[in-house]
Amino acid sequence: MLSCPVCSESAPLPLSTLTDMPLTTCQFAESRADALHAARGTLELVLCKSCGHIYNRAFEPSRVDYSSGYENALHFSVRHRTETEATVERLIRRYALHHKTVVEVGCGTAEFLSLLCAKGSNHGVGYDPSQQNQTTRAGDGSVTICATKFSSANQKPVDLVCSQHVLEHLEELDLALREARACLKHGGIGYFQVPNGLTTFRDLNIWDLIYEHVSYFSPASLQRALLKAGFSVLRLEASFGGQYLDADVIAGEPTDAAQPTLVGYSDFCGNFPPAFVKLVGHWKSRIASLIESDRRIVLWGGGAKAVSFLNMLRLRANNGIEYVVDVNPRKAGLFVPGTAQEIVPPEYLCDYRPDVVVVMNPVYAAEIQSMLESMRLRCDVIIVSSTVARSVEFDA
Repeated sequence: MLSCPVCSESAPLPLSTLTDMPLTTCQFAESRADALHAARGTLELVLCKSCGHIYNRAFEPSRVDYSSGYENALHFSVRHRTETEATVERLIRRYALHHKTVVEVGCGTAEFLSLLCAKGSNHGVGYDPSQQNQTTRAGDGSVTICATKFSSANQKPVDLVCSQHVLEHLEELDLALREARACLKHGGIGYFQVPNGLTTFRDLNIWDLIYEHVSYFSPASLQRALLKAGFSVLRLEASFGGQYLDADVIAGEPTDAAQPTLVGYSDFCGNFPPAFVKLVGHWKSRIASLIESDRRIVLWGGGAKAVSFLNMLRLRANNGIEYVVDVNPRKAGLFVPGTAQEIVPPEYLCDYRPDVVVVMNPVYAAEIQSMLESMRLRCDVIIVSSTVARSVEFDA
């Protein structure tokens, strides 16, 4: 990728380069051998000097395959389900989404779309090539999943178009947003959710850096991309403990009111390269110390954060951490790409009896602690949080 996905300018400012990272963090292997031989790529993170967007200049879209084995569902967590339900209820209430037509781009197994249709008696169509064609009831509504990429040419105008954690994967970002706008009725609503790049680069949540994310949106760069595609931005706020950005937009003529100036990366990105190196070194040292003291360690959270953490630290399964815990039963028995830890369900710990549980996402810390207590497991819990990151940046 030679130019910025948001403004198409070239000649960006280099930030950091990560090598040997799995191409797809949520494409888990069926054996240790396959996991160790997972395809890898390079992240060449750069800052666009024109619009302030951060992206991976080394991204090659032809190398990323979102096949049927891609597994990133989060609804098995009570914490995540609660947040999703609140978002659905807010959208339905604020935009009167009752008996409407809804499209979701990159719907996965359609948990979000199904909630929108069940709670609002809506009729939804989800597009995702990693799924299978099917139609199901959702309360008084219905959901149809199409196992193809979304195209406005194949879709009648709808009242709402939405996507969650899709835009950051797209090289042709502007084209995708214009396609989404084209399928909306005049005055129709769009809802887009992406990871919040501020938590990655300002707060040093570096484990969110993965190959398949082309873009790392700040509020400012997300707003710019949406305006460029012809949307008016109604609401743009952080959610899920600040880790996501949620944007409500409307199709139609841009409003006369000036869009607010939102936070970008310019004030702190110069500190990121050395802080990144220090933070990786901190966690390498900390985990090595635990291993050397014969502590039995597991990671909790078998998603992108764990995959990045293990691969950045080069912690293969035979080097001290054998298991990653996840509440998603579809991941059980699979293996982390690149480092080959086996993913196990929480109840596995009743027999394994870990000494240390490393929680990859602080948002889930209370839920995980409750589950450990219910299993009567006494172990040290280490939360991989931005508090540690900031102390490393300023004190190291």
